[in-house]
Amino acid sequence: MEELLTRYKRDLILRGFSPRTCQHYFTNVRQFLSFYRQPIEQLSDEEIKDYLFYLISDLKASDSKIRQAHGAIKYLYTKTLSRPWDIANIPQLKKKRKLPSVLTVEEVFSLLKSGTSLKHQALLTLIYSSGLRVSESVNIQLSDIKRDKKLLLIRQGKGAKDRYTILSELCLSVLDKYWRAYKPEKWLFPGRGGKSLSTRACQHAFYRAKENAGIKKDGGVHILRHSFATHFLESGGGIFQLQQFLGHKQLKTTLVYAHVQQENITAQSPLDFYGQH
Repeated sequence: MEELLTRYKRDLILRGFSPRTCQHYFTNVRQFLSFYRQPIEQLSDEEIKDYLFYLISDLKASDSKIRQAHGAIKYLYTKTLSRPWDIANIPQLKKKRKLPSVLTVEEVFSLLKSGTSLKHQALLTLIYSSGLRVSESVNIQLSDIKRDKKLLLIRQGKGAKDRYTILSELCLSVLDKYWRAYKPEKWLFPGRGGKSLSTRACQHAFYRAKENAGIKKDGGVHILRHSFATHFLESGGGIFQLQQFLGHKQLKTTLVYAHVQQENITAQSPLDFYGQH
């Protein structure tokens, strides 16, 4: 099994997956192989389906965990083992389309002010200001801030792609206060041992601020990204701009935010809108 896992890890790296994706895929395949403890050549499609069903029925795994396990095992078979994968016989769990939970503007500002330190306030403000993923926020370097253009460079975001997103004047003001107090050198938000802050520490900072602000809505720090996207559209931003800022590969992923905020918009004919000016 170890020899196969070594080959699998090699193939993941050759494909260019991020270290995090490599680790998740590798862990899923190790668990799959340990579950049966027999040569993989002896496993049938039915046993693959039985394992995925086990994740659902016995472990009560989340939908994202099950889809991830499916993808990891499929990559093992199709790339490392060069074996066929019967898509019809081994179905992928259908992704549920749920509208994301968002905070009101008032809740966002209350939460940002409730960070337990200036560092945490600056971190959470940046996430909301630019619509960042947690992993992106903790890996920002000082050189990524383009103050003159009010842009923020996101290096190797999801899909291993660089992109730019917007940076607000208010956020820059908070970052100035933070920089004068903490004097970070390379990483904007350094952690221990010269490394960047961990995503776990970022989540912890969010939950402390959320509790201090008295916000009861479910959701982790990613709710700030959802709120940025919704508020961006509500304030007149364009859907194609938002797609670029969020780093979405497909527009349909971004369009979910149009559904979130559409209830707050009263439809108006352009004749009425422009006729009043």
